[in-house]
Amino acid sequence: QITNGTLDVKTLMKTWILHKGFPLVTVVRQGKNISVQQEKFLYHMETENWTSDASYLWHIPLTYITSSCNFTHCTNAYLLDQKSGM
Repeated sequence: QITNGTLDVKTLMKTWILHKGFPLVTVVRQGKNISVQQEKFLYHMETENWTSDASYLWHIPLTYITSSCNFTHCTNAYLLDQKSGM
């Protein structure tokens, strides 16, 4: 109801429930351009628990505010469901 059918919550939550660990999201600003990238966060990994990073893509809802905020609609949303985006 909150997403007005624009987001498949079941698919989004599967990526958080079925993957071990957490994503590390890196945000880079180059001038007016912003790029985001996700990768599996690894602190200490044992070889028997290693899985290819390619199989670990989370659906990460991101919100952000830009300097062009007009006080009526300040918050923007973006779903990072690829390795990188924006």
